[in-house]
Amino acid sequence: MKKPSKISWKKLLYILGGIFVFLFVIDYILLPLYVSGSEHKVPNVVGKQKDEAIKILEDAGLNPVVQTSRYDQKYQKDHVIFQNPAPNLIVKSNRRIYLTISGGEPQIPMPSLIGKTIRDATVTLERLGLSIGKIDSIESEFPAGIIVEQQYFQGKEISKGSAVNFKLSIGPQVGMVRVPSLFGQTLSEAEKILKNNSLRVGNKVYIFSQNYLPNTVVDQYPSINTLAKIGDSVTVTLTRTK
Repeated sequence: MKKPSKISWKKLLYILGGIFVFLFVIDYILLPLYVSGSEHKVPNVVGKQKDEAIKILEDAGLNPVVQTSRYDQKYQKDHVIFQNPAPNLIVKSNRRIYLTISGGEPQIPMPSLIGKTIRDATVTLERLGLSIGKIDSIESEFPAGIIVEQQYFQGKEISKGSAVNFKLSIGPQVGMVRVPSLFGQTLSEAEKILKNNSLRVGNKVYIFSQNYLPNTVVDQYPSINTLAKIGDSVTVTLTRTK
């Protein structure tokens, strides 16, 4: 078996040396440059105006996303009040940076004022930093002077300082009366009560009951406080023992 020549050993050493240099360059020079080039330090944009913050993040190779807005007394409207990820973190290129923007005026949950008077509503709204807006009058089964509709439903958040519109009852339509309660009355008593309210007994439905005397009203239609036309009839449910 022939011994390897000196030239062969030299070639082998050159090859091994070249491989070592190549791996060294890749591992310690090129790879760190590539990795550092794809990572970015998140700039601090809290307190910046929205458009300015977006530009700063885009220039840094990041992807700003306006996620939501809310009132914050510390910051003016359209300024960044929170960011995620936080400032100074190292992130990959094009990482999404979520921004929360100041919405300006504080939001007030709308209270329910239906069934209240305008005076009561005014006191409640002023306490919350709101005010009475336009008031329209409509006929309804509510007594006159009572709020029957409000512009915003209960719980809806509206800006502080907003005016709220209402519809105010002027009472029932002319020629309408409220159906009185007949429960527990005898048939003759129910007839008298209805007559005094310009109404009359209509159909009579009988049910068996041992809890009440015969001819006692245990149900009625229309129900109590419903608006009915003058002269309308009321169906009554009466008891019987047989």
